[in-house]
Amino acid sequence: MLDAIHPNVLALCCAALIAFARVSQRYAIPRMKMHTANLVMACVTTTLGWFFYWMEGPLGRIPYQGVFWFMAMGFFGSFLGRYINFVAIRYTGLARAAVVSQTVLVWASLLAVFVLGESMSFQKAGGILGVMCGASLLVYNPKGDIGRRIPLHYYVIPMVSALMYAFAHLVGKFAFEWISSSAFGMAVANTTSLTLLLGTMPFAQSQGDPGKNGDRKGFFVLLLGAALQGCGIFFFWSSVKLGEITRVIPLTRLSVLLIIFLSWLLFRQQENVTWRVVVGALIALLGAFAIVTGS
Repeated sequence: MLDAIHPNVLALCCAALIAFARVSQRYAIPRMKMHTANLVMACVTTTLGWFFYWMEGPLGRIPYQGVFWFMAMGFFGSFLGRYINFVAIRYTGLARAAVVSQTVLVWASLLAVFVLGESMSFQKAGGILGVMCGASLLVYNPKGDIGRRIPLHYYVIPMVSALMYAFAHLVGKFAFEWISSSAFGMAVANTTSLTLLLGTMPFAQSQGDPGKNGDRKGFFVLLLGAALQGCGIFFFWSSVKLGEITRVIPLTRLSVLLIIFLSWLLFRQQENVTWRVVVGALIALLGAFAIVTGS
C-alpha cells in the first residue's frame, strides 16, 4: 500500500504520528486504569492492522514461516519489550528508563550489520550515536528521581527492553522475506500481543491507578491516540520492509523531539524548553541528517 514512498519518508511520517499519539495518551492515560488503557490501545491497533490488510487485499500465499516470524515480532516488541519497559520504569524511574531505552539504536544497528549484513559507514555510525545522545538529552529529567539511589544492576532492565525491541525489528526483516505485507505483519503481530495481554490480565496489578476507569473525554482521547499510534506502526513496518534498519530506526526516534515540542505547545505550564532540550534537539537533527546523507 505504501511501497511507492521512500522508506526514510515513511520513517519520518511514523515519527510524527507516534509523537501525536504519545501526547494524546499523556492526557488520557492518567485518567484511566493502566491495564484498561493498554487493552484499549491493543484492540485499536489490532483492528487497524486487519483493516489495512483488508484494504491491501488478500495474499495469494501465506507461508507458515512468515506467520511464525510475525508472531515473534509481536512477542518481542509489542508484548515483551513493552512489559519489560514498564518494569524498568518501576525500578529505575521514568527518566532513567527513557534514557537507557535509547540504546535500542545501538542494538538494532549491531543486529542489522552482523546478522542482516547491512552496510555501516563512519558517517552513518556517527549519525546513529548523535540521534541516540540527542534523544537521551531530550528525555532526561534530572529532577525526576531525586532522593532515589538506584542499584547499578537495575539499569539492565531497560537495556533488556531495548534489546527486545531490537529483536522485534530483526525478526520483522526475516518475516518480510516470506510475506511481503506490512499490513498482514502488523495484524498478526498485534493479534499475538493482544492475545498475550488478555492472558496476563487476571494476574496484572497496577499501582497508582485512578479509582475509576476514567472519564469519557479521556477515553475518546485515548482512542484517538491509539488510532494515530496504529497508523504510525503501519508506517514504521512499511519503512522497515523497504529500507535499512540502520537508517529507519534512528529516524523514527525523532518522535522524541516532536513529543517535546508538542508537549510544550499544548502544556506550556508543565513543559519548559531548557538549554538541554535545545542542545539535544540540535544533536538529534544533525545525527538524522548524517544518517540520511550517509552512504
